[in-house]
Amino acid sequence: MLRRVFALMCGAAAWRGRFCIVLGAALVASDAEAQVRRVTGRILRPVADSMRGVEGSWVVLHRVAADHSGPLDSIRTSRDGSFSIRYTPSGSSDAIYFVSATHDGIAYFSAPLDTAHAIESAELAVFDTTSAPVPIHVRGHHIVVTAPEDDGSREIVEVFELANDSTVTRVAAGEVPVWSATLPDGAASIRIGQGDLSEDAIRTDGGRIRVYAPLAPGIKQLSYAYRVEAGAFPLTRPVEGRGGLLEVLLEEPRAVASAPGLARVDPVAVESRTFNRFLAQEVAQGGVIRIEMPRDAVMSRRAWMVVIIGSTAVVMALLLVRFIRNAPRRIYPRPASAPPAPRPVDRLARDIAELDAQMETTPNASDEERALYARRRAELKSALARALDEERREA
Repeated sequence: MLRRVFALMCGAAAWRGRFCIVLGAALVASDAEAQVRRVTGRILRPVADSMRGVEGSWVVLHRVAADHSGPLDSIRTSRDGSFSIRYTPSGSSDAIYFVSATHDGIAYFSAPLDTAHAIESAELAVFDTTSAPVPIHVRGHHIVVTAPEDDGSREIVEVFELANDSTVTRVAAGEVPVWSATLPDGAASIRIGQGDLSEDAIRTDGGRIRVYAPLAPGIKQLSYAYRVEAGAFPLTRPVEGRGGLLEVLLEEPRAVASAPGLARVDPVAVESRTFNRFLAQEVAQGGVIRIEMPRDAVMSRRAWMVVIIGSTAVVMALLLVRFIRNAPRRIYPRPASAPPAPRPVDRLARDIAELDAQMETTPNASDEERALYARRRAELKSALARALDEERREA
């Protein structure tokens, strides 16, 4: 309504121009004021059995978006740990705003602010740090084993829910990690997934995954994935921690998982893929997780194709040898003392059959050996075709 009145008044006469400029500026200021947001809250830390405000802590307002990112404003907390920062959302509509506070060298972050509200509350809990061996408990351990790839390898995803039940943030002591877990033998292409811990603070060496990121009180999620060859099964993994939940999901229909207290439950569907599910609510520490695949599932699809093609080639070679042996042949007079020389066709057919038989008895042949086999077989087949053509012409 105010805008409509403004338009009518400014359109009535030119002498009202100065008044229109003043009123327009007031409207612009009103729009800007309507966009102003405020984030308020407190920075708290545990003291004895209560949470108390932290005086003088720096609180920083951040903006993260595709167009630009960075800190927008900062302020120190008051005596009771409270703060209040005003800001105006700008730029990309999908920008994320949040506040952070640093205490004892560790940064703590709030959840993303809801810019739809004029005033948003954001309380942050901060903690003292220690490198002492504060226990880190495993509240949950989830293992997902996918179907085999063309080369027979499988991807395994592991997710841990790590709990720090103390009132201090556990930090690494030099090369001693905050927490670690074993990796299976032969794990390759290891990569860190989405979670609450920075990828830069996680190492994968010496057959273990090591966490050097600070672990504040509460629960943090760690996820990583790796690949194992078909020969890695049955796969064994030690139970990490005790008393937590253990879940194993197997995409292979006949695969089986076993561990102390682990039981099969109803399958689950994830993104149109069905997984057998095994669950233990209170897994005992020191146990072993064993994942077994059916023997025929260990062989990859590519290996099956090699076997099928190789078997077909052997059958064709045997049929070819039988045909050649039964076909009428021209007889050339030779001296009685000289043994008959083998026909080129027979010799080439025998060479192909022997080559196929050799490959069939070498299921673990390398890619280089298979390439040599294919190249040599192609050469023998071309020579056999030429030999057959010569015999037909001579006949």
